[in-house]
Amino acid sequence: MAVFGDVPPVLGGIAVAVAVVVGVKLVQRLRTRGQRGRVQVLEERLADSMPAGQGTHLESSPQVRAIDSTDDEPPAIIPVIRIDLETADRPGMELVFGYVVDVLEAIHPVLEERDDRVERYDLEFTFGPGGLLVDGECRRVSVPPAFAQRVATDDEYRAFELHRDVKAASEGKSDEPNADRATLWGPCRE
Repeated sequence: MAVFGDVPPVLGGIAVAVAVVVGVKLVQRLRTRGQRGRVQVLEERLADSMPAGQGTHLESSPQVRAIDSTDDEPPAIIPVIRIDLETADRPGMELVFGYVVDVLEAIHPVLEERDDRVERYDLEFTFGPGGLLVDGECRRVSVPPAFAQRVATDDEYRAFELHRDVKAASEGKSDEPNADRATLWGPCRE
């Protein structure tokens, strides 16, 4: 009868390495399954709240491009939502923030209900001519969760107020929590 102490050190090391790899893969699989479920729920909410054809420039519902996470412990998430505008020119901020408010109203309550810790919401807007020789443009608005909470709970906090606050925060002129995470019309992240 073999006893674990009789196993050569090389085989014991290999067994430990295999156990670690299996454990890491299992954790990754569970996280991925949770991410897929989160993405599916968010996309369903976006499709219900902002169906294709809503507004003058939205030919498809916004899509969840990614759910990034921070290295914090516990990690926070960063939902990255892509909104494809069917415009040849750069959209005005009134139009952009109208869509920002609609997206936040759709997804912020879902993430709050799930007790997800959100670092910021990144909303990416694509626009301009796209084709074989020319790429359209992609610009980003990042909204701290405190602003998203106000959108979800305060009926008088709409696109104009959110634009004002994101602009002030992106210029370092805000005392709101996590205001340093705000971005007004920055380049999209790859």
